[in-house]
Amino acid sequence: MPITTEKYDQLKIDKLKHLLTELAAKEQARPFEIFVDGLKVVPKTEDVKEFENYEYYINEDSEKIRILIYYSLTSPRNDQYVYYIQRGKIEKPLNGFGELDGIIQEKLEARDREHEARQTKQELEETKKQLEEAEQYAELLEKQLEQANSNKHKLGKLDLVELGSLVLERMAAKNVGALEKIGLGSIVAPPVTDAVMEPVAASFEKQGQPPIPEQRHIELLQQLESVFDNDQLAIVMQVIGKFAEEPTHLQTVASLLNIDIKKETT
Repeated sequence: MPITTEKYDQLKIDKLKHLLTELAAKEQARPFEIFVDGLKVVPKTEDVKEFENYEYYINEDSEKIRILIYYSLTSPRNDQYVYYIQRGKIEKPLNGFGELDGIIQEKLEARDREHEARQTKQELEETKKQLEEAEQYAELLEKQLEQANSNKHKLGKLDLVELGSLVLERMAAKNVGALEKIGLGSIVAPPVTDAVMEPVAASFEKQGQPPIPEQRHIELLQQLESVFDNDQLAIVMQVIGKFAEEPTHLQTVASLLNIDIKKETT
């Protein structure tokens, strides 16, 4: 049965308690008992909560603390740790507390260090959680920004860029003479000759009708052309573009034009 004898050190006593706590958590609890001088102040037990009860029995006259850690409840074998507060009787200072003041102070400092360590660990965990939440929020904002950029030129399911190109193409085709006068006639596709029309028609018959979105845009463009001239149509496209950038203006314009939105949408 090994015996360890040292000068009183609160940190080493706390380490013994930590060892017993760890063993109990692993279901390997070891019984212990504690003596202050010749008095058994903590009877043999496996309950680590009883460990610090010895502190109530320490005073300025205490000489040593003896801690026995057994291998099992039935075995007498044990490891013994003896910590001397004072060896023999020494002259007491005038304040009557001797080394007890130092012991108490050392224990308080040890507990303060333990508390600071727990608090630091908790703060690190909270900071880590906040960082993870910030990263998730940044990813969400990035996705929303990408989606907003992809829909910047769309009004509902209508692609304004595509519709705008159709408008420009039709306007250029109608004004090919004016464009040629200023040297821009090459931007208009040349007229299709009769010789080329037959294979195109045959190819068209095989392929069927144009894709539905493109056909819908052409029909919409035809409706606009039937109402507006070229200058007005250009203005209409600019207005639609502004609505795509700021959809909230739709409500304002509808109110100015006395449009009953509920009635129109039913």
